[in-house]
Amino acid sequence: MHKECGSITEYCAVKNAGFTMIELIMVMVVLGILSVSASSLFSSKSNYVTFIAKDQLISMSLLAQQSALAQQQVVIVLCVSQTSDDWVFEVRESSCSTGDVFVESTAERESATLLQDALPFVSPQTFTYNNAASLSGGNNIQFLFVGDSDREVCLSSTGFAYSGVCQL
Repeated sequence: MHKECGSITEYCAVKNAGFTMIELIMVMVVLGILSVSASSLFSSKSNYVTFIAKDQLISMSLLAQQSALAQQQVVIVLCVSQTSDDWVFEVRESSCSTGDVFVESTAERESATLLQDALPFVSPQTFTYNNAASLSGGNNIQFLFVGDSDREVCLSSTGFAYSGVCQL
């Protein structure tokens, strides 16, 4: 014979399916720790300024190198300049002042600075690529974006740009 739980004649023990107080407190502590550590990532974009500028310089130099290979009869230059608020990276034809702009990219400075070969950056700078897509000057150029986190970029004599210190 089957009896229903909860009838007057029978007492049923109900199993508690909730969370204990200790479990709830531990979840609140973990969420508090995560929110404090993650809030620093979103409080200021100055942590990312140098990272973004580094990546834009590398991508623009790659584009300049590819343009130099594709357009053998045209001189391709990478123009790097800075204002009080931004860094400007341009791939141009022939000259930074008169050449046609292929692509332009801007990165905010947010109180960061730029060093070129361990000296303060003098704006504007022109880097010319030859028909072999190498830098015409023949020297490596070391950039250092200085901010909340420092980022190094090497523009090698072969025209290739990469993150880090220039290798000999």
